[in-house]
Amino acid sequence: MRVISEKNLEKILRAVIKTGKVVIGTKEASRSIKGSKLVIYSSSLSKERISEVVDTCRSLSVPFTEFKGTSIDLGRICGKPFLISAISVKSSGEVDLSPLIEQA
Repeated sequence: MRVISEKNLEKILRAVIKTGKVVIGTKEASRSIKGSKLVIYSSSLSKERISEVVDTCRSLSVPFTEFKGTSIDLGRICGKPFLISAISVKSSGEVDLSPLIEQA
């Protein structure tokens, strides 16, 4: 598991949201892990939820990473006016996710 900086994540996520497909929200992201390219969750997520997301990702061989920041910060990065605790990247669009995936 790699902890990525807010600056790098912001650049990547803005491009993915603009050109790719993401599923936003803990429940929604948890349900859509299968077939995802990457799962990102905020450090403010409860330990139980983190464990649930991580276990599901591991069982499906989906890379995951923790965003070292709050759900408020993650929502702001995504350009949304609400909390976001988890994001599932279904399609990266024009963004190369390989540096994140290799480190995840």
